[in-house]
Amino acid sequence: MNPVFDPAAPELPARLQSWLSQRWRKPVQVSGLSRFPAGMSWVTLGFTAESPGEAPLDLILRVGDPGGLFSPYSSRPEYEALAALASVPGLPIPQAYEHSDDPAILGAPFVITQRVAGDTPTPWRGADERGEAANQSLGQDFADALGAIHAFDWTTTPLAAWAQEGPITPRTTALHETRYWTRHAQLGTGPTPPQMHYAMRWLEAHAPEAERITIVHGDYRVGNFLQQDGRITAILDWELVHLGDPHADLAWAGLRTFAAGTSRIGGLIEREVFYQRWQAKTGLRVRPEVVRYYEVMVQFKMAAMLMGAMIRVQTGRSRDVRMAAMGFQLTSTLMELNKLIAEAA
Repeated sequence: MNPVFDPAAPELPARLQSWLSQRWRKPVQVSGLSRFPAGMSWVTLGFTAESPGEAPLDLILRVGDPGGLFSPYSSRPEYEALAALASVPGLPIPQAYEHSDDPAILGAPFVITQRVAGDTPTPWRGADERGEAANQSLGQDFADALGAIHAFDWTTTPLAAWAQEGPITPRTTALHETRYWTRHAQLGTGPTPPQMHYAMRWLEAHAPEAERITIVHGDYRVGNFLQQDGRITAILDWELVHLGDPHADLAWAGLRTFAAGTSRIGGLIEREVFYQRWQAKTGLRVRPEVVRYYEVMVQFKMAAMLMGAMIRVQTGRSRDVRMAAMGFQLTSTLMELNKLIAEAA
């Protein structure tokens, strides 16, 4: 019988230590395993791994909680994306060390990465506290890192296999994304806000063709990177990474929800400056009408996330009170969805 994942289980360090020793073919001592409190998706724990005669490694263990926001999980996409992007000079991402989807090891899928120094800014506060110089520096790093991700040639890496899952093509990517989040919200399986059905039909009817298929981070926003002294040290939270239209990341990063009450991208940098730096990195052009389409798409995605959280609580798959509280955000999210459809039209 496979173990049930429990981040507080006293046998967890021993299980991790035994597996790493087998993988690395040398004795490994695991110590200091401790959980970070943030996050409603993957469970994040820090630990140190040490082998005789070698410098200790400060590492992060991310485990796909079976009751998490996007369960069931696979560690493969995050690991493969980080491993492929490691070849991009200057891109601030953590080094990926290991991953497994075998529940016999820890009870759930997991990925192990480098632990990077820095703290996580929140998307709805702190812009004024940081000061203008830090905002500009972070904003430039934010734009440049996204441009580097979207400019990366994934076609000669293991990520090329992802394109066959769908399949993902310039003509199908928007419809594929719409249907993915429709399934996540379980539209048609119970009481559903009419706005969700309307938005789904609107997205299907107006789906654009992508100029290029790129890696899409999927949750690229303030709050999902580490910063230190006004510079981004690591882009985090890759569980939604996929192939698609890069405008999806532009739209998500630029949502009003993450703008800290400003007109800037993430409350950091003026939209036009952000777009200029992104275009310089990618060689692509920002298509305003496609950004508007994907603003509707990612707001639909946000509403689907909220509905998914509510369903998980209602069906007993999660007891996380934070997921239950997400239901209170659905009305305002749907009102914003209506506004974005009107603006796109």
